[in-house]
Amino acid sequence: MQQNNSDQSISEKSLQIKEAQLHPYPKGWYVVADSKDVLPGKIVSKKIFGQEIIIFRTQKGKICVAGAFCPHLGAHIGKGGAVENETVRCPFHDFCFDTDGNCVKTGYEKTPPKNAKLSVWNYQELNGFILVWFHKDGTGPEWKIPAIDFTGWSQVKTIEWKLKSHPQETAENSVDLGHLSIVHKYKGVEMINPVKTTGPYLNAKYAMHRNAGFIGKPKKYFRSEFEVHVHGLGYSFVEVDVPEFGIRTRHFVFPTPLDGEHINLKVGISLMKIEKKSKVHPLLSVFPDALANKLVLNGAFKGYAHDVSQDFFVWENKKYVQTPVLAEGDGPIMLYRKWCEQFY
Repeated sequence: MQQNNSDQSISEKSLQIKEAQLHPYPKGWYVVADSKDVLPGKIVSKKIFGQEIIIFRTQKGKICVAGAFCPHLGAHIGKGGAVENETVRCPFHDFCFDTDGNCVKTGYEKTPPKNAKLSVWNYQELNGFILVWFHKDGTGPEWKIPAIDFTGWSQVKTIEWKLKSHPQETAENSVDLGHLSIVHKYKGVEMINPVKTTGPYLNAKYAMHRNAGFIGKPKKYFRSEFEVHVHGLGYSFVEVDVPEFGIRTRHFVFPTPLDGEHINLKVGISLMKIEKKSKVHPLLSVFPDALANKLVLNGAFKGYAHDVSQDFFVWENKKYVQTPVLAEGDGPIMLYRKWCEQFY
């Protein structure tokens, strides 16, 4: 029987998915280093947004994030350069630059050229991290990331991966309620406070039940409340409260674009000092407070890193569907995407 070409074309058209290409570099603040990794006198080299940069801290503790290549003859300052007092020195001809990018000295002991200047990035150093501001047009910061009070909290324990993904895709998980039970096997997912947005800030609060294997109780499920704080597409954290065990944690998520196709995804966790160790597990009572808290932090960190890694196979293989066919139970995905438009 001869196939109807008209029917075939209609069928193929009905199966088409409207795809779109997200701009690889949305504007915002992005984490480029842990503060503890940039010590006085040290230069750290990175590649972000398709650009080579250096991060250094002067002997007096001032941070500078700048383009890596010397404006003189193009040497990479992070490869053989050095921090000298309050400047960074290029290894090629000893041109020295201050934290504003100005050339203040050359190896010739003559007046440095006025137009010899490093491109300097706007940065913030807070909450244990160094962040830079990115805008594709080169304009300055439009908002700031607020500092967090860490009194009583542990340092943030971090891990990072290089992934084929995009900051908007990873941050979308903050509002994608449906995947929490499918991918992560959480139970009883519910909305406590609906998504609210104020400029570049998004906030929501959920509750769910998850497995307690990370504290040695693999057959038990416990209720957790999650309050999500998203500041642009590069900086977010979740405050997690587990009343049954007296555990409070903060989970940080920092996706930073690398080259237009990949991101560096850094995640971290911080633990509020536990007041009643036996509430978490009876055996914890025999350990000193510092060790008990370290054990809980390490267990929570392992569980968190595992949960994040469960999303990798989806992120690295999916396409961005501009007009998704949504279903009841998905969560406020289109509200989130409307909010995201401001970053392009």
